[in-house]
Amino acid sequence: MADNGTAGKAVSVASILLALLFLLNGGMKIAGMMVDQFAVWGYPAWFQYLIGVVEALAGVGFLRRPTRFLAAVIVIPIMAGAIYTLVRAGTAPQAAVPAVALLLALFVAKKSR
Repeated sequence: MADNGTAGKAVSVASILLALLFLLNGGMKIAGMMVDQFAVWGYPAWFQYLIGVVEALAGVGFLRRPTRFLAAVIVIPIMAGAIYTLVRAGTAPQAAVPAVALLLALFVAKKSR
């Protein structure tokens, strides 16, 4: 079992990775770069912007220790929805990235309480 120092470092690394992922992906959605893809999945254009804002805010939240837990709790259902959407669309292999993000968010949430 990892000591608190090692676990703390692992949470920090996971949080930085999640911050980068959600700032990048959230920014792409806010910029309107996925409107066509959201339409293919059957979602309205506004939903892309909503998810983008929430992801970007969560990305910022992962950068600060006091807000990591909240950021993780917010992205967990978003990643579950992304996995569902990709599997439903017949592109299950693409669900690997949201699945890893979901697992990392669960880890950060558990260790940040």
